[in-house]
Amino acid sequence: MSVRRITNRCCGGVTHSIYSIDKRSSGPAGRAGQSPGGGEGAMGSEPRQTGEAGGGLAAQTPSGAGPAALGRAAEWAALGEWLESPPLLHKVDLESLRERLRFVGRARASLAAFEADLVAEVARREGEAAAEETLRGAQKRSRRGARKAVRTAARLEWAPDVAEKLAAGAITPEAADLILDAAAETSVDQRKMLAAAESEPEDLFRRTLKDHVNELISEQEIERRREAQRRRRRASISEKADGMFHLFAEFDPLTGARVQAALVAKADELFRTEDAKDRPTPPQRFADALAELVCDSTGAPAGAELIVLADYDVVREQITDARLADGTRLTEAETLAISCDAGILSGIFNKHTNEVALGRSQRKVPKWLRKQLIARDGGCIGCAAHHNICQVHHRRHWQHGGQTTLENTCLVCWRCHHVRIHRNGEEVTQRPDGRLTIAPPTDTPSGGGRAKRPPPHNQGGTRVQRARAAGPRESALPSRPHGADGMPAELPHQPHLAIPAPRRC
Repeated sequence: MSVRRITNRCCGGVTHSIYSIDKRSSGPAGRAGQSPGGGEGAMGSEPRQTGEAGGGLAAQTPSGAGPAALGRAAEWAALGEWLESPPLLHKVDLESLRERLRFVGRARASLAAFEADLVAEVARREGEAAAEETLRGAQKRSRRGARKAVRTAARLEWAPDVAEKLAAGAITPEAADLILDAAAETSVDQRKMLAAAESEPEDLFRRTLKDHVNELISEQEIERRREAQRRRRRASISEKADGMFHLFAEFDPLTGARVQAALVAKADELFRTEDAKDRPTPPQRFADALAELVCDSTGAPAGAELIVLADYDVVREQITDARLADGTRLTEAETLAISCDAGILSGIFNKHTNEVALGRSQRKVPKWLRKQLIARDGGCIGCAAHHNICQVHHRRHWQHGGQTTLENTCLVCWRCHHVRIHRNGEEVTQRPDGRLTIAPPTDTPSGGGRAKRPPPHNQGGTRVQRARAAGPRESALPSRPHGADGMPAELPHQPHLAIPAPRRC
């Protein structure tokens, strides 16, 4: 094998090396069933020399890299073979499929970093406007997407640590954007956040980053940010060509939380009065709820509640650190405004926010316990979905002696509750920082799950190739509408949709 190295200056002044590997197609090496980066499948073919513009895939790795860099380069070479000659995936073992998915994720991040390099260089030579037009022409990007890509490339030049992790495939492009957005607002601990981004899914990392930012910003900074957010508030309504109306709005965090609480409560109220055999879809229910809230003079439903958490300073006898359930900190003025008509529920928590001396032997989850769960979990422990759409899960089932206490319950959304926990057999575990999360059971392979579906009998090739060969066909499924995951459409399982009151396990 021949490896050609070309030094290049990457984002933020970080020097990278481009490793180009070319392989002859004289044998079956590197095809289906052989994992990338090892054995004859990735490295066994004879090389062929190419020119500067010759074929072959380039892998970005930090300069001075050793065997690990060559492993990455071999992965890129294997990816080139997969793309050129798609393997028979139904013949590839499950662990190899998972390994390839992991590599595709790393490759996507590395390509995003390399694209940012290219965009930054075009912008340096011709200006940002020219770089946007280049993206629109070369990649058919929308104007908004091209502008975002140019902005991301410029910000990565000032964040070399983020650029390096992205180029190495250690973090996702979305996680990099989150860190860059936070860094634009305040001085975040990038190394700490990068370490979290490497180990957490994006939805959970978003909450980790938000908590970190909330710890750093001062009261004055919150006031400044809130004032800027209030200036950006807007709402518009427009009529479309077919006579339908489109409504759009943006609110500051407190106003948005109030609107959301009223909207979710109204949608829940409508859900309870619907015919179970003829339910609207969750988006339709939200539209009906919004119309009733705006057009009906009775106002918000009685069940609309806004949860605000605050600490009480016993020495100074005052409330401090007021925040919404998702961790958004409130200003002193906002706290005073909402405290005028607020009900107060006291609670004692330890340093990991686990309530002390709280436990009642009852199966139905009382409202006060749900509020304590909101204070501790903030939302779904598995995907950080909003607490308004979460159910209460008993870690130890009631039938097995589990009690309805704070220690034995947690908040989970519909999907994490019924799919991840009950269907796939994943378990509620505690992280080192004391928070609860959902993880595959320790006695099963990575990826979790109870029963594995047998591979379908097919003639090989990719899914697209098999679909084209089969031609159009009529569905054998019933006419009842289903979502993309096969669940009935009326079941409110998506994280942004309303769900009825929490149900017990």
